[in-house]
Amino acid sequence: MMRSAVTNAASAVVCAVDVHKPRLALCAWFAVLVTGCASSLPRVPALTPSPAPAAPTADAAAPRYLSSFEVPAPNEGAAPARRETSDAIGLTYDDTIFTQSARTRNFTGQGLIPRTTYVRATHLYDGNDRQRDASDTELTAFVTTVKAIVGLHEDVTLSATLPYFRRELKTTQAGRRLRLNADGFGDVAVVGKWRFWKAPELRGTTEIAGFFGIELPTGSDSIRDAGMRLPQPLQPGSGSVDGILGAAFTRVWDGGRWLVNADAFYKRNAQANDYRFGDVARFDVGGQFRVYPEQYERYDQLTLNLIVELNGRYAGKDQLDGHRIDGTGGLKLFVSPGIQAIVTENLLFELGVQLPAYRNVQGPQLVEDVRATIGLRWLF
Repeated sequence: MMRSAVTNAASAVVCAVDVHKPRLALCAWFAVLVTGCASSLPRVPALTPSPAPAAPTADAAAPRYLSSFEVPAPNEGAAPARRETSDAIGLTYDDTIFTQSARTRNFTGQGLIPRTTYVRATHLYDGNDRQRDASDTELTAFVTTVKAIVGLHEDVTLSATLPYFRRELKTTQAGRRLRLNADGFGDVAVVGKWRFWKAPELRGTTEIAGFFGIELPTGSDSIRDAGMRLPQPLQPGSGSVDGILGAAFTRVWDGGRWLVNADAFYKRNAQANDYRFGDVARFDVGGQFRVYPEQYERYDQLTLNLIVELNGRYAGKDQLDGHRIDGTGGLKLFVSPGIQAIVTENLLFELGVQLPAYRNVQGPQLVEDVRATIGLRWLF
């Protein structure tokens, strides 16, 4: 009986495989130097000194950003950047928090993305109906992930994500209040991204990418507490090798002030320890609006983005010894507002909250009350 309650409760924790923004090219224009030619004088076999180079024109002196690795130093007192310069900077600073991007440079191209997600689940649902819980079961979890992204090519990245779980399950059995804890590193996910289609346009771009990856059984799957081995859904690791496939779409316009991301992922779970988690389908769509600045004047300007997303997850029923387990699997939808602050060209802070909007779960099980994620992205 305890095993069933614990299994139902553990289904509330969803591990997201996360994020990386493309890096738009920035480089400096060089001023055109005009040199004069000396004229020949009668009967004097010598050349007159060349005149001094002409001063660069305003257009020649304006920066044209083509490579983010060659950004010129800010020029104090310089006139505001032209719209095309603002667009070039703005197109590098767009992304959502939970929905994956198709782009492969900048904040989605190379760097570290540490995040912590808080999960709280206190109510049982069957379908979309709340149920009475005689066991008064509660699940609290903190999931910390560190994702490292390396750009292998302008259109290809490789990421590795390492999670660490802290889970506490409280439930009442036979009049006794139990508290079970499961802490430890989870399974490492290694995912490649290939941006196979890109259509740049005036003040925007449209891109599509494919994802392929594998989740390795690096996490612990034999933790014990209260004198017993904890059920598989509470273990940090699955013990199985699982496959990941996905695709993402990105549309950016108005000089990077507006962005829409959409993705779809499928994870095929294998069996381990006589237990098999149900396969998972994930689908997301998210929009981002740059609140400040309306137009960039320099590359290191503070940036504030507002984000809203719709995140969906469908999981099949788990299986134990080849038999499907009631109270596992189903559909969950979240509405997810968020905010991002880019404080330097290499550092981004973000906060997102996922609020349950709809669920249709298969049998009585704990469903999240809230999921809150805070993190940063650091380009290296």
